[in-house]
Amino acid sequence: MNKIFILLTCLCLSACDLDLGSSYDPTTRTMYIDYYQEACSETSNLLCLRIRLDTDDAFEVSEVPMSGFENLKWGSRYKVQVEAERDSDGDDTHYSFESIDSTDVIDASSNEFVLTFNMASEILLDNQNNSWIVGTEKIFSCSDADCTLLSNSYRDNDKIQLSFTAENDELTLLAVKCQSSDTDFSSKCEGVNDAVFDIAHYRSDCGLSEPRLCFVYKEKNDASTEWNILPFGIAGFTAQWGKEYRIDVKVTIKAKALKSVEFVKERESADRTNESFNMIMRTGASGLEESNNDVISYDGIEFNCSRYNKCSDIDDAVEQASSSQERFLILQAFVETSGEVPVILIKDLLCDEASDKFKAECVSKHDDVYWNE
Repeated sequence: MNKIFILLTCLCLSACDLDLGSSYDPTTRTMYIDYYQEACSETSNLLCLRIRLDTDDAFEVSEVPMSGFENLKWGSRYKVQVEAERDSDGDDTHYSFESIDSTDVIDASSNEFVLTFNMASEILLDNQNNSWIVGTEKIFSCSDADCTLLSNSYRDNDKIQLSFTAENDELTLLAVKCQSSDTDFSSKCEGVNDAVFDIAHYRSDCGLSEPRLCFVYKEKNDASTEWNILPFGIAGFTAQWGKEYRIDVKVTIKAKALKSVEFVKERESADRTNESFNMIMRTGASGLEESNNDVISYDGIEFNCSRYNKCSDIDDAVEQASSSQERFLILQAFVETSGEVPVILIKDLLCDEASDKFKAECVSKHDDVYWNE
């Protein structure tokens, strides 16, 4: 019996030593390569490809070495075949380029992207004659003002964010988006931070591609007295018309631009019923239409236009809009009754104009009008 057991054990061990094909042998993968590159890391002075292995994934910087692919032209995306070498855990350790399946040229008018550079790494160097070079590979030109900002950032070992477009393997600098010391970078340029917002007692058109109402807000620590349009909602926060709020929020900024806001808690609120405000509405698909039963409707909210006899004026403005050109209106209103179903009265039609003349003829001539062009 012992002899049989020993024999079976030997056979099993022998089978383990046989080359039966490890699951971690090199394998062929389909890879998607993005139309621009980024710094390999914060301390690196080299550029790395942005890749994904599935169309459902986001492009990410790849630090896995890749040989044989010298075809990248900035401004074009690629679908390629690669051979992936893997370690004992099955993780990719090296890619060898095999072939290009397809190339997709990205329209330069819509391919703006932002690159972040740590000047201390010397990935970005002055190339003289109003030009700089990235990762010893890509040269771009800059205006005198932007070149000065770049030089100052290099001198101070700052982090800097630049927006570009790419076409035919050429980089075009659009703007210096943000520059900051490493210590202040997350609060000034890109990160998640605590903030305090004041939220106005009304809303106005967002200034987006489709008519919609957005919050009017300002930061408590903003030295400016100007309010601004928040072009997206505040996660977890609902406001009543006619009430002004001060709230704690968490804000996400990218390239110095506000990208999202999350409600934390309410500090205080104040009743602003019967206080007038100026708001913008616009015509167009899903936008303002002629009045019906003494009210106009905008983004699901009803406004009474009959109390001050403004329905016909608004209807006339709507009629002037054409299928090819929207019309924008500045309306003076106030909230008579707050609550879940507020009573909002249109007091006056201050201005209405075609979209191409609205800023010059309306916005610039009226106070307390906030608009994202």
